[in-house]
Amino acid sequence: MALITAVIVVAVVIVWWYSTRGNGSDDTGGDVAVSDTTEGDGADAAPVTGGFPDLPPPPKPGGELTGEVTPCPDLAGPAFRVTSFESAPAQCLDPNLSYSAVFDTSLGQIRVALDQEANPEAVNAFAALAGYGYYDGTAIFYSDPSGGYIQGGSPHTNNADDPGPGFTVTASEPDEYRQGQLLWSGEGASTGQFLLLAYDDFLPSQPVSGLTSLGQISDGSLAVVLEALVLHVDDPDTAFGGRPSESVIVNSISIQSTDPSPEGSIDLSGCPPADGSGPQVLDFDGPQPMCLDASKQYTAVFDTTAGEMRIALDMANTPITANNFAVLARYHYYDNTLLFRTDPGIGIIQGGAPHTNSPSDPGPGYTIPDEGAGFTYEPGQIVMARTAAPNSASAQFFFAVNENTALLNNQGTYVVFGQMDAEGLGVAEAILASHVDQPGNRLGGAPEPQVIVNSVTIEESG
Repeated sequence: MALITAVIVVAVVIVWWYSTRGNGSDDTGGDVAVSDTTEGDGADAAPVTGGFPDLPPPPKPGGELTGEVTPCPDLAGPAFRVTSFESAPAQCLDPNLSYSAVFDTSLGQIRVALDQEANPEAVNAFAALAGYGYYDGTAIFYSDPSGGYIQGGSPHTNNADDPGPGFTVTASEPDEYRQGQLLWSGEGASTGQFLLLAYDDFLPSQPVSGLTSLGQISDGSLAVVLEALVLHVDDPDTAFGGRPSESVIVNSISIQSTDPSPEGSIDLSGCPPADGSGPQVLDFDGPQPMCLDASKQYTAVFDTTAGEMRIALDMANTPITANNFAVLARYHYYDNTLLFRTDPGIGIIQGGAPHTNSPSDPGPGYTIPDEGAGFTYEPGQIVMARTAAPNSASAQFFFAVNENTALLNNQGTYVVFGQMDAEGLGVAEAILASHVDQPGNRLGGAPEPQVIVNSVTIEESG
């Protein structure tokens, strides 16, 4: 009960704080399960108050690398932690691939789609620092609800007066600032520090030098930034800013490639290995070939951070849809993605967006036809999400969890292509019960804590 109460309090405070701002943008589009009908409690709550919190001590110092060029780290994780460098890193990121930075924080996970085109030198430097564990164990040392951001990235001091990594890169200030940007200081007194923007109208209330944009926070992760701002306490010794009332720690920042195989290096015209040993692929030239045997039975096994869900795919009635989902799963399309949306009002959980973890995800590069009609929606189903247009489903899905899913019966065709077992439904019910409203999100909110789909495997029988 204490945990449930805490979650409700956080949700209410976020609603209050964001409503006082009144200008959070929502540019999401793409696959949505239904119209944006959400329920909020409408209650006001006071922001966190109390004594000004002390900063936690910085993590233990890391090593030092010398030389005219810093070698590339293993982006899968540092062999040893480094916090001081004599020179900028070599080119470590493949310009033909896409990358995400995953902030593992004490408040939850923040996923950022990195934009190499904006400033490739800066993105590469940030990724190299993350790969060397530069940010591991550091604190969010500054928060500014007025300016709409939180700030961190100081491993030596855990405050703004940090000597930085020891090198600089050319900064290129963005033409505009927008909600969800990851900003990074490439040169000057703030080098190496980062800012996460919660609102469009970013206005720093203390000097931050050499800012450049590195990428965009996924919609499903923005709630973590908002929660850190809700914890803000004013600094009584200054006329601006402060910090969270409790320590917000960046445990690590990992760099993940979202396109591990360069275009053209693998043949996508056939079927992926049934045992899941093939590469991860997120983008395709066209729809998937028929790879499942209509005479067999198939089960999709969702391994999530909230538990396992087993779903029997319906090859008898929806073979095209079931096959499409299974082939994508065998290409690891759904691995390490968020269940980014929950909506108790219509009883659904939505996921399947590996590029952005949001409804505006571009999808795999194709759509599939609506297979069947006249569906009714009941707890335990897995259903394809789509836009308002017919035949627009591609990869995003939602779970029907409670009786409120019957509200979808008159909203057009959302193809039902499988049914989960009782144990899986119990997991889904627990996820939906952890829903927290996200102010400014026209689709409602998301689970708290975040729920990650580690993998989806396809089992064959019969």
